[in-house]
Amino acid sequence: MGRPMTSPEEQHARARVERMVERYLARGRYRLNPDAVTVEHVLAGLARNLIQHKRWYCPCREVTGEPARDRRNICPCPQHHQDIARDGFCECGLFVSEDYAAAQSRRADKEA
Repeated sequence: MGRPMTSPEEQHARARVERMVERYLARGRYRLNPDAVTVEHVLAGLARNLIQHKRWYCPCREVTGEPARDRRNICPCPQHHQDIARDGFCECGLFVSEDYAAAQSRRADKEA
């Protein structure tokens, strides 16, 4: 696990990423992955990319430095709809379908 975000720049980037995710989720099409560890890693990666590259590039994809190519990897990326339709979650694992979230919740209930 990475070091905790402590600098004002890191805290600001993390807050911006969290606001972006909250706004996107408010649209109601997808849910946040119920796996808190996955969510934490993705949010940290998005914040890191925001600081380093000035965009919230998906941390699961390479930032090439080619603006036209990299633009396709700004979260939520265009391909996340296809990923979620096919797998129930986007490649990074941040956004999931309602069915996937419900199945994970049922699984957690059985394990408890």
